[in-house]
Amino acid sequence: MKLCAPIAAALLAIAAVGCAKHPKPKAALPAVPAPAAAAVAAPPEPLSVPQTRVQLPPPQALNPEALALAPPPQTPPASPPAPPAAPVIRRAPPATPKPEPPPPAAAEPARPSIQEVLPEGRRNQLLESAAASRQRIRTWLDSTKAQRLAGQAKLTRDRIQSFLKASTEAERRGDMREAVQLAERAEILIRELQGGR
Repeated sequence: MKLCAPIAAALLAIAAVGCAKHPKPKAALPAVPAPAAAAVAAPPEPLSVPQTRVQLPPPQALNPEALALAPPPQTPPASPPAPPAAPVIRRAPPATPKPEPPPPAAAEPARPSIQEVLPEGRRNQLLESAAASRQRIRTWLDSTKAQRLAGQAKLTRDRIQSFLKASTEAERRGDMREAVQLAERAEILIRELQGGR
């Protein structure tokens, strides 16, 4: 064993010398970024340049031939002016009577309006309904004649009278649906005036 100790010491010495000749490679360190303040770049040029920065092109040479004027075209000498002609006397043409405008065309007869064709039974039913509504409206109007209505009530009574008149005209034209609708509108206004009864 005594022999083993010197051999082991020698091997250790050789290994130590070999390590000294070839050092271990160091681990690569990450790159340290440069400070941001040191790397401030100049601001980019603006997209639009104010018009106060005017850069004119360099002066160019002027060609003197370009300034030369072409000679005016030659015109023949003017002939002496002709003597003035004798004044022409114009006589007014004989007066002719103006034609009378043609008489206006005869007025075209009024065309009948387009109306809904109703069966006779439905037409009679609408006619009776409109007549009954108009009778109720006239009765109410007669009963309020003695009353002095003011403000909105007077305006409403005037509207009721206009609906009554329009309903009668619609019946004359043969438009029974409109006659009934106008009479119903007048009755609605009457109910509103009476307080919703």
